[in-house]
Amino acid sequence: MSKGITHLNYDRVIAEITKFISRQVRTRNKNGVVIGLSGGLDSSVCAALASRALEKNKIIGLIMPEKGITPKKDTDNARLLAKKLKIRYEEISIEQGKKVLLRNLPKDKLSGGNLSARLRMALLYYFAGINNLLVLGTADKSEMMIGYFTKFGDAGADILPMGDLYKSQVRLLGKKLRLLDQIVLQPSSPRFWKGHVAEEEIGLSYDEIDSILQYHQNGNMVSCKLDQKKINLVTDMIRKSQHKREEIPICKL
Repeated sequence: MSKGITHLNYDRVIAEITKFISRQVRTRNKNGVVIGLSGGLDSSVCAALASRALEKNKIIGLIMPEKGITPKKDTDNARLLAKKLKIRYEEISIEQGKKVLLRNLPKDKLSGGNLSARLRMALLYYFAGINNLLVLGTADKSEMMIGYFTKFGDAGADILPMGDLYKSQVRLLGKKLRLLDQIVLQPSSPRFWKGHVAEEEIGLSYDEIDSILQYHQNGNMVSCKLDQKKINLVTDMIRKSQHKREEIPICKL
C-alpha cells in the first residue's frame, strides 16, 4: 500500500460499518439489503460486511454477468462468495436485454458500458422494491473522488458503506475479512468491455491515485512527491467529474 495512505484500525472499521448497515436497515424500516455481486473486490467486501451486520436471510446478492464481457472467473468468484457467506443469490444475465434496447441505436463503447451499469442498477432497485430492501452500494472513496463511476449506475444506491475508504484501504479490509486472494488481489474493473481494467484505462495504479487523493483532500499537494503529470491527471479527473457528485441543478422560480 502507498506510504501516503493513512493506516486504519480495521477492527474498528469493521465494527463501524456493520453498525452503520444494521442501523440504516432498522431505522428505515427495511427488511434487509440487496447488493450487486460482481466477484470483484468492492462488492465482495461489502457483502462480507453486510453478512456480519444482518441475518443471512436479510441479504440478497444479484450476480449480473454480461456474456462476452464478464469473465467466467468473476461469476465463479461471486457464486463462491455467496455460498461461503450463506446468503441468497440470484443470477440474471443482462446481455440479451441490452442487445434489444440497443438494436437500432448507434454503437458506442463507453455509452454501452454505462448502459450496462444502469441496467444493473435498475435490477437492484427492482429487487429492492419487491422485497422492501435497501440497495447497498459498493463504491469506494477513490472512485467517488475521481468520478470513476457511472452516474445513475453503480453509484445509484441507498447507502454507501465504503464511501469513506480509499481503494487501497478496501483491499486491506478485504484481507482482514479473510476474503480469497483471487478476489482481494485481482485488478479492479467495471467490466464495460472485454479485458477492461481500471488502472490501465486511468493510466495510474490505485496506490498512486490514493496517495494523490489524500494529499488533495488534506490540502497539502505541495508535499506530494509523485510525478506532476500523474498529479495533474488525478486532479483533472476530480475537476471534470464534479457534476457527478453534485445535486441536479433545479431552475428556481
